[in-house]
Amino acid sequence: MTKVLLTGMSGTGKSTVLEALRERGWRTVDTDVDGLVDEYPDRTELRLPEIEAILRQPRNDRPLVVAATGEGQETLYPFVDAVVLLTAPWPVMQERLMTRPGNDFGKDPGELERVRMDTEDFEPLLRRGADLVLDTGELALEEVVDRIDGLATVTDGVRR
Repeated sequence: MTKVLLTGMSGTGKSTVLEALRERGWRTVDTDVDGLVDEYPDRTELRLPEIEAILRQPRNDRPLVVAATGEGQETLYPFVDAVVLLTAPWPVMQERLMTRPGNDFGKDPGELERVRMDTEDFEPLLRRGADLVLDTGELALEEVVDRIDGLATVTDGVRR
């Protein structure tokens, strides 16, 4: 069964893409929403053992996508078939952070600056580990989701 790690800075569209993949039948895990991260003023710590346990579970019913961005995420790469990085130009990310409903992270000026600095410092590292980079500022949501959905393996004409 296909397993994908979806990564990217806050405001690149991970939650939106997860929802669209869920509608297409993917099993989804959002580490931010599902309590698999610890937030600190200067960093996000992934609960790596818990996330790894999810990725190690044998699944035969449908593809799995886990959205996770944080220090040490590269230790999860051996447990997935593909790492997909979502990116967007800073003005697009900033607008999304300031206007998104249901998530206040990034609305505070200090948090917004943290995201900007993290984008400059860490996105190049994420790019090096990614199998696929998708610019959500340039591509329509449907195209982003189609590209990720296309990663699901097909066996005997049945999507796995």
